[in-house]
Amino acid sequence: MGVIVTFFTTIISGITGLIGVFLARKAAFSVAYIAVYIALTVVFIAAINSGLSGITASLPTNSLLLSGFSMIPSNAGQCIGVVSSAHAASYIFIMKNKLLNLKVKA
Repeated sequence: MGVIVTFFTTIISGITGLIGVFLARKAAFSVAYIAVYIALTVVFIAAINSGLSGITASLPTNSLLLSGFSMIPSNAGQCIGVVSSAHAASYIFIMKNKLLNLKVKA
């Protein structure tokens, strides 16, 4: 009886070990993907902010464009970056679903 219990215990521990490794690998890839996506978002927002600052600095002092740019809120670059990142994320999600559907059908 003890041999059967040992055998089943060994099988269950092996299966849980494999499941744990699979989930750990999947979690590691997910964390890496999220970190890269956040880094790209931060770089994109910084580029938008520097672009807006560069445009504002190069305008003449008494121009109507400068007075229009002065009405832009201070967080406009972050808002543009977040909206653009959301569009990119939704596009990636849709394309991932389409690729998975093609893989399932094939």
